[in-house]
Amino acid sequence: MAVKGEPSFRESVELMFNRAASLMDLSPGLEEKIRVCNSTYTVRFGVRLRGQIHTFTGYRSVHSEHM
Repeated sequence: MAVKGEPSFRESVELMFNRAASLMDLSPGLEEKIRVCNSTYTVRFGVRLRGQIHTFTGYRSVHSEHM
């Protein structure tokens, strides 16, 4: 959850993407193709720490091959 007055993680990523895209000479179609995520992989695995099992979750988003 975002702290009041601060953007959420998603909003922060969108702001940074928009900032970077504005500095590049991309066609609107290419910009949208890069922006859209084609798939997201989720992996969960357990790790024993100090005698307890903790589950960690990782994410990997794959965007289109655009260049």
